[in-house]
Amino acid sequence: MSSGATASDSPFMKGRNARLYGRTPDSCPYPEGSQERIAWMEAFEEAVDNRPEAESGGDTKGEP
Repeated sequence: MSSGATASDSPFMKGRNARLYGRTPDSCPYPEGSQERIAWMEAFEEAVDNRPEAESGGDTKGEP
């Protein structure tokens, strides 16, 4: 039997949700270099790519 964890408990989903709710990468709760942090950060970065305005925003993301 599982420990009762759900998909929403995963670092990946937590990172995605953090981005969608306006948090910053600094809010990642996992230690530097951990697999959990890597998953959290990947999901955080991917979450912006799934938003419709990212498609119409051109390639100016990240430019000063």
